[in-house]
Parts: sequence; C-alpha cells; structure tokens
Amino acid sequence: MASFLKLRWISKSFSTLSSTPLRICVVGSGPAGFYTAEKLLKAHGSVEVDIIDRLPTPFGLVRSGVAPDHPETKIVTNQFSRVAQNERCSFIGNVSVGSSITLPELREMYNGVVLAYGAESDRSLSIPGEELADIYAAREFVWWYNGHPDCRNLAPDLKSSDTAVILGQGNVALDVARILLRPTAELARTDIASHALAALEESTIRKVYLVGRRGPVQAACTAKELREILGIKDLVIHIKQADLVTTPADEK
Repeated sequence: MASFLKLRWISKSFSTLSSTPLRICVVGSGPAGFYTAEKLLKAHGSVEVDIIDRLPTPFGLVRSGVAPDHPETKIVTNQFSRVAQNERCSFIGNVSVGSSITLPELREMYNGVVLAYGAESDRSLSIPGEELADIYAAREFVWWYNGHPDCRNLAPDLKSSDTAVILGQGNVALDVARILLRPTAELARTDIASHALAALEESTIRKVYLVGRRGPVQAACTAKELREILGIKDLVIHIKQADLVTTPADEK
C-alpha cells in the first residue's frame, strides 16, 4: 500500500508540474476527517485531498458508533459522500499509518497531513475484577452490534443471566441499554449487524442497571435519548424518589 501511495504521488506530480496544487492527506475518514476535507476543498480552489483509513470503508463513528436505530443521525453520510465524489478528493481504505506507511513518509508525499482519527483503545478503570470474562468496554459492545470488523467475534454472553450492568449514564450507556431491551422485531428493521441481531434474539437479558457516580438528576444523557428508552413497549423504569431531589449545587 505504501508503494501504491508513492506511485500515486509521483504520477500526480508529473501530471501537475505546471500548477503544483496544494496536496493534503487526512488520516481518518470519520466526521472529523470529512469535515476537514470539506472545508479545505471549499477554502482552496486547487487543493487536492486524500482521505485515508485503515478500514476498507469510510465514515468512522457514523458507521460504527451511531446506534442502528438512529438512521436520522446517519443521514450525514450523504454529505460526506458528496465530499468524496469531488474530483479533487479521494478516499483510500486499507491503509494503516505505522505499518502500511509511516507518518514521515506521508509528510514527504504531501504539503500537509491532518490526523483526524479517533481513539481505538479503552482507558482502564483500574478496579478489581475489571479483567474478568463478559466485561466489555462500551466501544467494543457498540462496535459489535454495528458490525465493526475488529469486534465481529466478540460474542458477548447474553444467555447466562437476565441482568446486565452498565457503568455510565450518558448517551452511549442509554444506547447500549436500549439495544439490549428493545424488541428484536424492531431492531430487525434497522441496519444492526446480523450476528448481533441473532444473538439478541436469543438473549435472556430483561433487566439493566445504569450505574453512575451521581444520581439521575446529573445524568449526562440528552432528553431525546431518555425519551427513546422510556418509549420502549412494556419497559418499566425504576428511579428512587430520593435520587430526584436537587440541591443548589446541582443547579450550577
């Protein structure tokens, strides 16, 4: 792949000796990468942008992070596709910086390199039991049900218990809870990965605990996410009345 990119650069150089366009490489094809490319293309009439990604497919978190039952959020891929179709923009997949090509090599090939990739590892909580079986980072579980190739074989055990515990009270925590509890007949109408749907159809999870450092009043989820999980048929939400009491500090 590195040889291919070098040949790509050489061929473009010989064909544009007279104009010597500004050439930019954007590493990462998620929202940050495509918004960067879009701004560059609009701001500079002669700039050429290559977007590279270690995966064969573009769109990053829009593809692997957005919940499958949120198609309205994924509509932004239409905008990104228009960027990729610009004659001065190219997407090149299956390129891993560090193995396929190095950062110094990219800097030699382009006038500028923008690193727009996201985190691909998880921060350890450093708590006892963290390494036990069937404990997953949200990234892993979300990638699993969205069909990310890195977590295709995660195979979470959803049949040994009727209870799941999620650490966190933000939007991702509610996404995971909703996927675990939403009727699979409804999930089947989304673009959820087929292997995840098959596992969820056999799931015995019927109870989910959301565990946070503070109470529901301080939960970081948006009202939209909360309304969605409250709208699941036959779902009962249990919140202690005492946890809804606020203090002046909560209002700050």
